[in-house]
Amino acid sequence: MTLLARLARPLLAAPFIKDGIDAILHPEDHVDRFMEAATSLEKVGVPPVMRSDAQLLTRAAGVVSVGAGLMLATGRRPRTAALVLAGMNAVLTAVKNPVWETSTRRERNEQWVGIAQGAALTGGLLLAAGDRGGKPSLNWRLGNWRDHRAALRAQKQHLREKYTA
Repeated sequence: MTLLARLARPLLAAPFIKDGIDAILHPEDHVDRFMEAATSLEKVGVPPVMRSDAQLLTRAAGVVSVGAGLMLATGRRPRTAALVLAGMNAVLTAVKNPVWETSTRRERNEQWVGIAQGAALTGGLLLAAGDRGGKPSLNWRLGNWRDHRAALRAQKQHLREKYTA
């Protein structure tokens, strides 16, 4: 792992670890934001969620966030961890920044800043999920193997023609 990756991964994981610990230990604030978003989701046909279920969901999301954040920070299955965090972050960004519920221009701008920051984190996580650490992709390796096999067949054919004629 490069020095840059050793530095970047823990920095990228830090907000998720902190937010996950907060969701586990103090779920009330997270549940309040979730319930605000849930009322909007009910308007479009999503079934209602009870507050106790929301608290359990919040804590479960916190556990997943801490676990995936620690995996990313320590380099254990970092691509999988980054993909999990990217998926969670995309949803949580929408929950934490309900632009559709704001009434003033200032609130709307604050929500859009939150969405932009969430999108930036999601983009960084997607880059981390695609990072193979300098190893070629499976598609490239398969193509290279096929090319190598074709070259061997051509060489065998050339040798057969040379020594049988």
